[in-house]
Amino acid sequence: MKIAFLAPEFLPTWGGVGIYSVNLVKELSKGSDIEIHVITPKRGINYDASKISEFFNDKIHIHNISNANDGFFYNFYFQLSLLKNFNSLNKKYKFDMVHAANLVHMPDIYLKFQQLKIPSLTTIHTTLKSQSHLNGQVKLRNSAVKKSAVEKLTSLYYPYIEFLERVYIKKTKNFIAVSNWVKRFIKEDNNTKNIRLIHNEVDVNRFSPKPKKSNEFDFLKDINKPTILFSGRLLALKGLSTLISSMKKVLKKEDLYFVFAGPGNIKQWENQLKGVKKSNYKFLGYVEYEKIHYLYSMSDMFVLPSYTESFPLTVLEAMSSGLPVIASNVGGIPEMINNYEDGILVEAGNSGQLAQQITDLLDNNALRKKISINARKKVVKKFNSEIMAVKTKKFYEEVLSKK
Repeated sequence: MKIAFLAPEFLPTWGGVGIYSVNLVKELSKGSDIEIHVITPKRGINYDASKISEFFNDKIHIHNISNANDGFFYNFYFQLSLLKNFNSLNKKYKFDMVHAANLVHMPDIYLKFQQLKIPSLTTIHTTLKSQSHLNGQVKLRNSAVKKSAVEKLTSLYYPYIEFLERVYIKKTKNFIAVSNWVKRFIKEDNNTKNIRLIHNEVDVNRFSPKPKKSNEFDFLKDINKPTILFSGRLLALKGLSTLISSMKKVLKKEDLYFVFAGPGNIKQWENQLKGVKKSNYKFLGYVEYEKIHYLYSMSDMFVLPSYTESFPLTVLEAMSSGLPVIASNVGGIPEMINNYEDGILVEAGNSGQLAQQITDLLDNNALRKKISINARKKVVKKFNSEIMAVKTKKFYEEVLSKK
């Protein structure tokens, strides 16, 4: 079985879609009866496709057809490059299946008009409608939060992108939904739409409470105070203003250290931290996927106060690493967390509640230990990337059988 895996984000990962693609491709490539061709852009000055292939034990084929950055228009260039290059790649390799890694990126939107005879499916991490849901973007739009350039351009071009998304969904038959929450934004019809729920899942061996020893993030060894970790893109949608506001409340009572790991406009968020001592926080910027698991293991707590999420991999990574998690009660997060059993849920945008939960959890050793143990057990049992690969391969075979 030859799979053309369309990955607008891959290694180096930049967000959840990239991590999903890496996890899935790594597991699928372990099978001897499946051949993975990753069609993706180059990202970064020192991009080296051979090193990326080495990460997958040289069991995948990488085809770079464009360049990428964290800007708004790179995806459009990738769509055009795919239109230009796909037929020649298909002629050479004769793909059995096309798997687009993300609905919102719509990497094969222009191929949809060619009526290719190759079966295809698309993973739904989110939709424009789900991002505008009452618990998410609506609150964000009505707030004074300063959005990033990407978020502003998305709002500006929303009507055009939303129109393309409706066309894309209409022309696509097979979908993988990463959560029940996001699944409901695609109207399922047994005659025209085939939607399979396959949750995002993580490498439980890489993200474990005790990974191999490393010299990564040595600075944390000198921090003699509880460390609170946020991992993700530095976007308003991730609730960073809520987190910063809660930090200021907590630091009046507790001496803590907050670590922000992820790409974005660091200066924008540091400006909101005026008055907070540098000894209480650090922005790391982009952290390579190959190193991020060490950061989880060296932290004491993980927080994700997003306005909207479908099924965030960072939460699963933290849970798999045995970290107690506090996250917003939005989107698909309640599908992975049972409140006070394997994590804590808070109201999105409520900095006071978030601050209180951070303080209470730090003061309750028994609850922290219970949540940590239960979280790890749940991820190993239910959200292991091996399970995701088995389910995805089975879906491939079902789609192919109906060709």
